[in-house]
Amino acid sequence: MTKLTMKECPRCGAVYDGHRWIPEPDDELKRALAKTPREKRLCPGDVRLEKGQVEGVVTLKGGFMKSHRAEIANLVNRVARDGRRRNVSARIFEIVDDNGQLVIETTDEHLAERMGKEVEKAFKGKLEIKWQEKDTFARVLWQRD
Repeated sequence: MTKLTMKECPRCGAVYDGHRWIPEPDDELKRALAKTPREKRLCPGDVRLEKGQVEGVVTLKGGFMKSHRAEIANLVNRVARDGRRRNVSARIFEIVDDNGQLVIETTDEHLAERMGKEVEKAFKGKLEIKWQEKDTFARVLWQRD
């Protein structure tokens, strides 16, 4: 039987336990890490960030967006944090404030979809989600005037 070598992402601290990447290791896993040899390797999320691999674009716009930007941005960031806990690859690549509209690029198409749905659930408005062929890219548009 070969001895397991764990992997640890030097950028975000995620740990690969031999089966899956764990974005936020608990205390027990941290103790095990201290006793186990580990290889430094970028996790899939940081690889996507490094490559500029965007799989979703969320555009949030309208008069309501302009007057509630902080609340909407907080919600989007919470959805991103929750998404990363489920999938280490799901990250925000970039957020751009473009003439009052917020454009968010994500490294995971399902994260983009979740962001749009959560904004619509919280603030109503009109939501459109367009999937590219083979569901590998999502373009999400939310608007409320």
